[in-house]
Amino acid sequence: MTDCKKCGQPAAIYLTRYGLGFCSDHFLEFLRNKVKKSIHKYKLLNPYDRIAVALSGGKDSAVLLHILDSIYSEALDLIGLHINLGIEPSNYSKISLNLARELCSDLGREFYCVDLRKEYRISMDLVEKKEKQLKRSLCGICGTFKRYLLNKYSLELDCEKIATGHVLDDEVSVLLMNMINGNVEQLVRTGPNLIAKNEIMITRIKPLYEISELETMIYAQFANLKIQDVECPYSKGASSLKYKKLYLMFENQLPGLGITFLHNFHKKILGPLQEYYQTTREKVRICAICGGPTSETVCAFCNIRKILTRNE
Repeated sequence: MTDCKKCGQPAAIYLTRYGLGFCSDHFLEFLRNKVKKSIHKYKLLNPYDRIAVALSGGKDSAVLLHILDSIYSEALDLIGLHINLGIEPSNYSKISLNLARELCSDLGREFYCVDLRKEYRISMDLVEKKEKQLKRSLCGICGTFKRYLLNKYSLELDCEKIATGHVLDDEVSVLLMNMINGNVEQLVRTGPNLIAKNEIMITRIKPLYEISELETMIYAQFANLKIQDVECPYSKGASSLKYKKLYLMFENQLPGLGITFLHNFHKKILGPLQEYYQTTREKVRICAICGGPTSETVCAFCNIRKILTRNE
């Protein structure tokens, strides 16, 4: 049986990627230190920042808030920001909302919820019914909603930045997808620290950029976090999940491949790619309807909302 690297007691978990075993307490310490190193490495936070943490109710965002709270108990003003997407099957949205609210309450942190139905008269259930009219995937539309609303309400809450629970698996999967499909415009928008270009956008940071989904799952278990363990009813068949399975297949054969890929992309490819395409990228414009950021006359959120609320 493997022993804990730190205390010599029987290990509760063995991490193949590092060749190390840890008891539960020292694993929690190990992962917090890893996140702290990433924050310093990518210059993600400043002392006494007011940070909105995007809380879905799932494990990754719950672990993110718990770790930030543990590391910076007094140094950061953390706000849990939840988007109620209006997904009724399996009581998905109701359970997610309650879990996100409860976590903030347990940690003594401010909580804010944006309800799509109450604020905008739309929901993901409505999107599912009108998917053919929208001519876009459910996950793609959901992503548009979340990006728009997290940006808008983080600014309204006077936050300097918004932290999202994107993990290593997410980042590698998206890189693979965009490389294979030649989505250069998306490739240049990746990275752990997406700095706002103007006052109508907020800087987005990813403190779990180098942390795997397996590690957040173990952390949530060892820290006794209550999380949404039901898969989103509308995620079945999502392209992102297929690319994640592809990545995990390679990772199982070559442990550490994902982090090597991410490091090499960030160090050797992202900078030159951004510089090369800087002159050809469209400038950020202001949406004629809501005043939010867009590359077109009207933003994607307003266009989708117009279709959903037509004939009301």
